Amino acid sequence: MAHSDLPDVLIIILDAARAENFSLYGYGQNTTPHLSRYADRLAVYRHGISAAMWTLPSTTGLFTGLYPSEHRLVIDGDRLSPAYRTLPEVMKAAGYATAKVTGQVPYVSDFSGLHRGFDHEYEPPPNLTQRLWRSYKRRKTAAAGADRQEGLDLGLDLAAEARMHANGGRKRRLQYWMTGYFDSGAKSCFAETQRLFGQTDPKSGRPLFCYMHLQETHAEYRPPHRYRTCFVPQELRSRNFATINQRPNPHDVGAVTMTEDEYRILTGLYDGCIAYLDEQIGRLLDQLAAQDPERFENMFVLIAADHGDCIGRHGILGHQFVCYDELIHIPWIVKWPASVGITGAVDGLVQNVDVMPTLTELLDLPPVADQGREACSFLGSPTRDLAYSEMLKPFGASAVKQGLHEKAPQYRRAVLSVRSRTHKLLVYSNEQPSEFYNVANDPHETVNLLDSALGGGLVEQATAADCEAFMALKAAAEARKARWLEAAQEVDNRVFHGEAVEIDPEVEQRLRALGYID
Repeated sequence: MAHSDLPDVLIIILDAARAENFSLYGYGQNTTPHLSRYADRLAVYRHGISAAMWTLPSTTGLFTGLYPSEHRLVIDGDRLSPAYRTLPEVMKAAGYATAKVTGQVPYVSDFSGLHRGFDHEYEPPPNLTQRLWRSYKRRKTAAAGADRQEGLDLGLDLAAEARMHANGGRKRRLQYWMTGYFDSGAKSCFAETQRLFGQTDPKSGRPLFCYMHLQETHAEYRPPHRYRTCFVPQELRSRNFATINQRPNPHDVGAVTMTEDEYRILTGLYDGCIAYLDEQIGRLLDQLAAQDPERFENMFVLIAADHGDCIGRHGILGHQFVCYDELIHIPWIVKWPASVGITGAVDGLVQNVDVMPTLTELLDLPPVADQGREACSFLGSPTRDLAYSEMLKPFGASAVKQGLHEKAPQYRRAVLSVRSRTHKLLVYSNEQPSEFYNVANDPHETVNLLDSALGGGLVEQATAADCEAFMALKAAAEARKARWLEAAQEVDNRVFHGEAVEIDPEVEQRLRALGYID
């Protein structure tokens, strides 16, 4: 295609945003009214499944078309092999101007090698409140001793981490209240994206490929004040939200206990974060449509997530240790170019690894040789029968230092999920029995249809359709099992017996603040 015929491409990733909390997906709270305004122009894929349950391997899958057991980029400090071409590199070679606009997430950067192929990179500067807080922390660290590196000890002690939300005094309440006046960079990122589209024009120059990655839906949940209480149950709005634990590790090993009311409050705060990003997305789409209606009609826009969040379900806070649907069922919303004409609900399976072949087909580009052979284009009707998700690293190096693996040894295992539109099989690398669910009837995966007392056979209430689905998923898992287990063993050996990967202190501090390397 000539440059003037190529559509602009905009990818918006909302970190840790699970599909079930989008009103566009039928959620009872009106969290996505602005996306709903565009519903007649959007294709809403009902079964978007992430290839991983946390940011680094999931985003790498989107950029390469590879599953975690293929790209192996799951350990903080590792960088993507130069043998793999990234989506930005492919788009740049096709004639696109390429831009990365991200909030406070360090994974899509030089830290991981996922920055390759971008002409322009933007990360919003810290706001005034954040600058003042960092200045205070530096002074406090200096007073504690010159040999103590700033921030590197935060979270390494589970007891200290468990106490972070215990003190609900004026200082803690004020700190939490102040977070309602700024975000994690989304507002600045959307302004930058609008500016980029305003200065590029495929009719006279290069079309734009823009990748956005936004952190507002990632814990800790701190929606702006206008969304802070509107999704929290009325009877709980007077609670001091600053005292509610939002740190996953002490929760997941039992050092912190939480009530159902506290999970309900966290869910309400989470919904507020989704609603805030929905507002920002709606504003950007309005601006792009008004700026150049013809160009907007020709644009490809993907709004998705890298993974979801548990918020207490299955005993987990955050996104670690498991591959249940609250972590891997993600929103997958596409505005196709008008010439493609796909709108409405789409029932087929799609995965983030499918972006690369979809865009190469849409843009009439040659497929990336020897890469993404298991990925499927979803241009037209999705063709994949099964979706795979892999968890290879339950504990990182700092979690081992923290002793998390000793306090929760049951989580020292890899997880493989094989999912159809209606059923799901979970296989574990240790002695934990496999689990099988009818996710069409049991979306929260509460009734395991495998009975370990029967040697892994199906329970009595399983239907003929359940039996047929189980045999198909079991065969698919067996075919994948050797590669997955080999990759998981390699990761385990490196975490527990390999040399520690050096991480830039500033990057480590940011990852720890997000809860990724505790």
